[in-house]
Amino acid sequence: RARRIGALPISDAASPCIFTRGMAPVELPIRHGEGRMVGETPDFLGAMTARHLVPLRYADGRGQPTEDYPHNPNGSPLGVASLCNAAGTVMGLMPHPEAYNHFTNHPRWTRMAHDGEDGAGLALFRNAYRHLAAD
Repeated sequence: RARRIGALPISDAASPCIFTRGMAPVELPIRHGEGRMVGETPDFLGAMTARHLVPLRYADGRGQPTEDYPHNPNGSPLGVASLCNAAGTVMGLMPHPEAYNHFTNHPRWTRMAHDGEDGAGLALFRNAYRHLAAD
């Protein structure tokens, strides 16, 4: 099965999330249906958004959050792809940043330009390392 890429813009620059701090939109491989938000209510998602705890969302080709396949592989409400705690030190995320740590992990790597050898997913882990190293 061909791997797909999900575009994940940073939906909230005010998020305390240490993993996404200062990041531009990122593409990450989609390995399966991904983890879908379930059991949520509009009040819950509204509260999480108001508290800036939804750092990443699935986006369509125009960079807008979407619930539509294939850009959002699981139909997660409001395109929510991640949640973080109030301290920003814990993040739940689908899809997989670890699946794109080298440029050759991108499904179209032979047909695209790249800067260096890093894949976009590595930036999330580097952000966490910088945060830990600074403490």
